[in-house]
Amino acid sequence: MKTIDIEKLRVQASVGILPHELEAKQQLLISLHVELADGPLLPAEDSVAHALDYRHLRASAIRHAESGHINMLETLAGRILQDLLNERGVCAGTVSVTKPNIFPDCDGVTVSISGRNPR
Repeated sequence: MKTIDIEKLRVQASVGILPHELEAKQQLLISLHVELADGPLLPAEDSVAHALDYRHLRASAIRHAESGHINMLETLAGRILQDLLNERGVCAGTVSVTKPNIFPDCDGVTVSISGRNPR
């Protein structure tokens, strides 16, 4: 099995339901994990044309995070996951979105959503 992970992508997003969250963007950390359908150990050629280009995964996360205000981390993670599962060769994935330093007594709050491609 092949996997691709993007860890702790830093974005500025308008997310949350509290008054201060409605007024200003805040940093989020987005992590992506995708499982790819079984295939050969090596690509047919040493070319991105024979692999999933992880720039598309990163771009999707950024696009959704910057698309406008979102109330809940669950909504953002779910939208990103839907995109990931539509990428060629992706059979499953997990998206984690973290609000760092939201409480003084912990490093952050993370919501993770996993899913499988029904195809």
